[in-house]
Amino acid sequence: MRPGALRRPLTREWVVKKTDIEAPVTRGRRPKHMPEGRTALLDAALKVFAQRGYAGADLRSIARDAKVDASLVRVHFGSKENLWRACVDMLQASLTEAAARLSAVAGDTALPVVDRLKAAIGATAEYTVQHPEHREFIKQHAAEMGERAEIVSRQLVKPIFDSMEPLIAEGIRAGVIRAEHPALYFCLLVNALHPPPGCDALMSVLAPEIGGPEKFMPALLQHVTTIFVNGQDN
Repeated sequence: MRPGALRRPLTREWVVKKTDIEAPVTRGRRPKHMPEGRTALLDAALKVFAQRGYAGADLRSIARDAKVDASLVRVHFGSKENLWRACVDMLQASLTEAAARLSAVAGDTALPVVDRLKAAIGATAEYTVQHPEHREFIKQHAAEMGERAEIVSRQLVKPIFDSMEPLIAEGIRAGVIRAEHPALYFCLLVNALHPPPGCDALMSVLAPEIGGPEKFMPALLQHVTTIFVNGQDN
C-alpha cells in the first residue's frame, strides 16, 4: 500500500461473504439444542463411515459434520480406529435390543410359526427403515476384507442371526420355509430387505403403479414375505 493511502474499510457485506466461505467452527459452549461433543462426533462418524467406508473417511470431515473442533476426536477417542470401534459399540447396543425383540417374537409359541416369521421379517424391515445409517454402515464394512469385516459380522450381524435361527429352523421343519440351511436363508432374507440405493427410484420407472418411493418399502416387505414364507394365507 502506498504511504498515505487510505485503507478501504471492511464492509458488512464483505465480512459476511468471508465468513460464509470459511465457515469456522464456533468454539466454546455448545448451544443446549445441540448434542455434546462426543455424541455429535459418534453420530457424524457413523454417517461418514457408512457413506465412504473406513479408508475414505477422514477426521476433519467428521469433526466438521459434527460441528466441533477436530482436536476433540483425539480427546474423546484418540484415533480414527478407536472412533470406528466406538461406532461399532454404539450399533451393537442398538442391535442388542433389536435382537432381544426378535427372540421374544420367535419364542412366542402361542402364535403359529407362519405368523411369527412374518412378525420377525416385519420387525427387521422396520428397523432398516428407522435406521438407514446402521444398514449402510454394516453393508459398507461387511463387504471389506480383513479384521473390520470380521468385527462387523461377529458383533453386529451374528447376534441377529442367533435370535432368528431357532425360528427359521422351526419354519424349515414345518415346511413353511423352502430352504435347507438357516444361515443361507438368513443371508438371502437380509439382502432382500436391504436393496441397493436407488431401487425405489428404479421402481418408479419400471412399475409406476407401485406409487412412488414412499410406497416402495411396504410393497417390498409384502413381496419378501410372500417369497420367504410359504404360508397358505400369504
